Amino acid sequence: MKRAAIYLRVSTAAQATRGREPEGYSIPAQREACQGKAAELDAEVVGEYVDRGESAKTADRPELKALLARLEAERDLDYVIVHKVDRLARNRYDDATITYALHEAGVELVSVTENIDRTLVGTFMHAIVAANPNSTRPTWRPRPARARFRRRRWEEPRPRRRSVTSTSAS
Repeated sequence: MKRAAIYLRVSTAAQATRGREPEGYSIPAQREACQGKAAELDAEVVGEYVDRGESAKTADRPELKALLARLEAERDLDYVIVHKVDRLARNRYDDATITYALHEAGVELVSVTENIDRTLVGTFMHAIVAANPNSTRPTWRPRPARARFRRRRWEEPRPRRRSVTSTSAS
């Protein structure tokens, strides 16, 4: 039987404890999906690495470091399963570095929601989905401002301009 580790991550502490649940909502949902994918691959989950409230802006995350250290030291895994590639890395450099470490350890990266594998098409798809979070990141901050502007525009329309015409009494 093949061996797998799953890697789960949420970006903020608020997400990690949302709904008064010890792990929020996202971590259990990611876990369930990753375990389902492991079963589909006929792999036993032998490790779980969870970064709660850790941004993927950099690869400097405790559980990710632990996973990579295990890969280097033990080389006992066949798969690393993530819910989405952006859970692993949000920039192309970190993604390439992590993917290289997995490849060197003989481990296949598996995404539950994205069709990536070691084929030519799968590698191309991985490059596309890995680059996508980086390309959309600059648009995140302005979105709320744009939404507020649109809301105001539709909810509080500007008063009409009135043309001033002079009427002369003759």
